[in-house]
Amino acid sequence: MKFRVREKLKYMFLGGLLTLAGFMFGNMNSDTTAQSGSETFDKLTVRELIVRKDIRVMSDDMDPRVHISWDRNGGRVITYGPKQMGAASLLVAEGNGVLTTQGSKEKTGAYLTVNEGGGVLSLFAPDGNAKIVLGISDGDGVAYLVDKLGDARVLKP
Repeated sequence: MKFRVREKLKYMFLGGLLTLAGFMFGNMNSDTTAQSGSETFDKLTVRELIVRKDIRVMSDDMDPRVHISWDRNGGRVITYGPKQMGAASLLVAEGNGVLTTQGSKEKTGAYLTVNEGGGVLSLFAPDGNAKIVLGISDGDGVAYLVDKLGDARVLKP
């Protein structure tokens, strides 16, 4: 068996030229981006997810459905109805919790808050005014009702 160094060097030189030509032609165009825009997945399974910004769930029409956000004061979860009509939100900040609901005209329907002193539940009429309020103040339960004229009737034990 005869060792042909010159012939092998020719093939190696030709392969090197082809590699160099491919590298040069590949870099003649502008840089390409590996990931561009958003991608759609039919199903995604994640064992652990760490998110540093807000999480938004959108409908097919790009209307918001769920928005989860937080900052150094606390966090909030807001859910939206179709075409952003109606919403419910949960807010937690420095030991206080707030749960609200909104109707189709962005009017608050109910408001529930809990803090160190107790809690308050308020129910609102379509005009946006609180009509029924139940709460705890200084360890006692307090309730008041508001009639059509805006007069409040306080019920105390």
